[in-house]
Parts: sequence; structure tokens; C-alpha cells
Amino acid sequence: MNGRKQILVQDDISGVAAGTNIQWRAHTNATNIALDGTTATLTLNGKALQASILNAPSGVVFSTMTADPMPQDPPIPTGNEYAVNPSNEGVTVLVIETEGGSDLSLQVLLNPQWDGMASSDFVSPPSVAVSDWSVTSHNAS
Repeated sequence: MNGRKQILVQDDISGVAAGTNIQWRAHTNATNIALDGTTATLTLNGKALQASILNAPSGVVFSTMTADPMPQDPPIPTGNEYAVNPSNEGVTVLVIETEGGSDLSLQVLLNPQWDGMASSDFVSPPSVAVSDWSVTSHNAS
């Protein structure tokens, strides 16, 4: 969107029982992640990417975790070439956690911090349900 200067990742979630934990995750090789509530700045090789949670529900912020299997993950298959879990060394998981109970649209706006760009070069996209996305649904009006 915005002339390919920004990326919007959106997940519309419904039908999740109240109190059920919802976790959005993105794996990254960034060597530094600076968290500031609903904003995370990821840095790799001197280049930065800013991630922002749009229209965040109250109390929803970014956090990080290691890229290790979760206790509820299925066991690794045995007896074939996939029997070994590859190392996730150098990988960090950017996380958003919230609870179910109502319809939710998790929107994460990714703004690469390109040389020569200013904050005024970025736009806040309109909130559009994923089912209504089109080639022009997020154009500036």
C-alpha cells in the first residue's frame, strides 16, 4: 500500500470463546527489537522497520519471546528427514496477545525506514475488513 512503501498485515478473528488466549506472532532475524507499547522497531544490518498495532484494544502491546516450540505444539515426527527440529538461533518472535470473546481485527502496519523518507511519507490506512479488501481499498482518499 502507499505506493509499496508500507505493508499492512491484518487478521480478522471471530467466534473465539471469551477468555481464550489469542496470540499473533511474527518471527524475525532482527538483531535489535525496541518495544514501546503498540510500536516495535526492528533493526538488522543497520536498517530499521517500524511495526505498529493499529486500533489496538485496551492493554494490547507488543512483546517478544524466544523462537522455541510451545508446550502445546505437536511432537516432532520421528523416523524421517523431519525428525530433527532445526535451530532457531538468532530468531526472535514479535508477539501480540489478547483474548477472544468478541470480533477482533488485529492490524499491524509495517513501515520500512528507508533512507530519505520522513514520517510524513507514511499514511494510516482505513480500517477495512479483510473480506472487503481490494486492489484499491486502502488507497488514500
